[in-house]
Amino acid sequence: MTRTTRLLLLAAALVALASGVALDSATGASRAGPEKRTGATALQVVATTQLGGAPSGMIMASGALWVSLGIDGIARIDPATNQIVARIRPGGVSLAAGFGSIWAVDIFADVLLRIDPGTNRITDRIPVGGMPTGIAIGHGSVWVANQLDSTVSRISPETGRTVAMIQLDRGGIWPDAIVTTSGAVWAVAGDGNVVDRIRPDTSTVDLRIPLRGARALTVALGSVWVGIANSAALLRIRGGEAERIAIPGNRAGGLGPQLAGGDALWLAVPGRVARVRPVNGDKLGIRFPAGHYLSAIVAGGDVWVADQSTERIVRLTVTKPVRTP
Repeated sequence: MTRTTRLLLLAAALVALASGVALDSATGASRAGPEKRTGATALQVVATTQLGGAPSGMIMASGALWVSLGIDGIARIDPATNQIVARIRPGGVSLAAGFGSIWAVDIFADVLLRIDPGTNRITDRIPVGGMPTGIAIGHGSVWVANQLDSTVSRISPETGRTVAMIQLDRGGIWPDAIVTTSGAVWAVAGDGNVVDRIRPDTSTVDLRIPLRGARALTVALGSVWVGIANSAALLRIRGGEAERIAIPGNRAGGLGPQLAGGDALWLAVPGRVARVRPVNGDKLGIRFPAGHYLSAIVAGGDVWVADQSTERIVRLTVTKPVRTP
């Protein structure tokens, strides 16, 4: 498949996702409702932020929420006010933070952008592989997943140079699906049917796990988690093997779930945002209109969800049970 064809397909998919549902001003987060019982812990909408563009990725870093809006740039949101305080152009489809910088990829120019969070300015443009769509930080490097040529560029943050170009399984890398752990770098390749493990000490692939329909990756609770297309299950990778974990009531669509990791595992699927690990007796989730495409999720204190259908960020907070005498 040619570069032009891939770009056209990606653009068409983003347009379809952003405009595939007829909406009115009352549709969206304001109609989301918590799944709760009286006295139970629940998720509650506390704020929404209109973006003026279709969100494709988010990170929380340098005291701000950063949202990639593709050709509409990158928005910096102040969590204290839930307002956009800066816009940075050009835009990107993925974001990461590390080495004192915010990193994004310009998918059309095939470059990695380095942004100074102190000035909100781009300070470097680093050439990478064809059609970059994902970024991960770790092992002293910035790792960029290049969808067109099924490679990962390993970039030195000190010099801005490519120190290794790693070939993954042919067929294309699933957008944004690259993460780092303490001992490895993981990426979805093979058009979303393989998960590759890269050894940081040699910059080579040392394990390939066939996983049909692999779409999303995150690291949570000491494991790598894989989101699967059209499935009500996740795969947890431990010891180089994948274990299926059922998540009843949380079926993903064809693009798979959006995942957020760390001390807990969160996901966004059509019609719902939920915490799926740890399980402590609370069914912690909130409903969204089923036709909306939730394109990203970030958790840390509060939970932020990117609703691409309404071009909004929805902020959720965990409410605790109110004890009465």
